Amino acid sequence: MKRDQRKLVEQVLSDLLLPFRKKDRDEAMRYINASGGCESLTMSFYKNLDIGNDGMWDVWQLESPTMVWYFRGNPHVHTWVNIRAKA
Repeated sequence: MKRDQRKLVEQVLSDLLLPFRKKDRDEAMRYINASGGCESLTMSFYKNLDIGNDGMWDVWQLESPTMVWYFRGNPHVHTWVNIRAKA
């Protein structure tokens, strides 16, 4: 990703972590940064899961060596996340 794209992904991660306690957000970001930060992330979008064929990215996933974040936004929000310390 280019620098501006990485900044946007960092902001998205920050927003996604907002529902969690600050100490948990900070711990999650420490683990993500320890494994390479946003530069180590890959992002996948699933066209075959485009609900309603409207061109909106309904299903996506962020992955790094220590994180998987899955999101499905339609017909309702479903997400799961696993962030761990580097083994």
